[in-house]
Amino acid sequence: MKKFLIAAVLVSALSSASHAAVGIFGSYIGINANGAGNSWYGAQQWGANTIQNFGSANLGTFDLNTGSLTISGYQVQTFKSGGGDITGANLYYRVYEQSTTPGGFNTVNAGFIANAPFTSAAGNSASGGGDQNWGQNPTGNFGNLLGGLTLNAVYNVEIYFDATSNEGTQFSNNGGANYIATFTAVPEPSTYALLAMGAAAFGGYVIRRRRRVS
Repeated sequence: MKKFLIAAVLVSALSSASHAAVGIFGSYIGINANGAGNSWYGAQQWGANTIQNFGSANLGTFDLNTGSLTISGYQVQTFKSGGGDITGANLYYRVYEQSTTPGGFNTVNAGFIANAPFTSAAGNSASGGGDQNWGQNPTGNFGNLLGGLTLNAVYNVEIYFDATSNEGTQFSNNGGANYIATFTAVPEPSTYALLAMGAAAFGGYVIRRRRRVS
């Protein structure tokens, strides 16, 4: 009888554990390029509606003196059931020149947005009983991507997301490869003009010197 009770308790415990589930089923990031307003990109996309993938996006070309490139929002969609619980979410990002070794990630803590029903950045409706939406809606700009960069280079913007839970940390990271978009940084047009003027002046000097020598 005692063995039967122990076995029953173990089966009950295993059954409860097997029904506890948590995870991430969607992630999106908003980008504001040169003050044009928020544009959503998909990372881990779900549902019938899809938007441009961040992992294959070229964000454009930016003047480091007058341009702007910021993260303007993000979303992490999570699920939970059977005693599982999501306790928070985060966005991680870093910017680095393609020819260099990347540094560490910056972290942006997510706020809780809504329980289901809610609509994702791509326009898909989530209605599961344990579905939740985390992140920051595009009410402002954070995560300046141009700060401290050098001129004339192609850069990667690498991101991933996680969610903390009582079942361990859950990831939205493209299977460990993360999501990587690119952009190009250039000097302002006046810099090009100065360079052209300098080249022209030097060329004129060389021509005049050759005439004097001849």
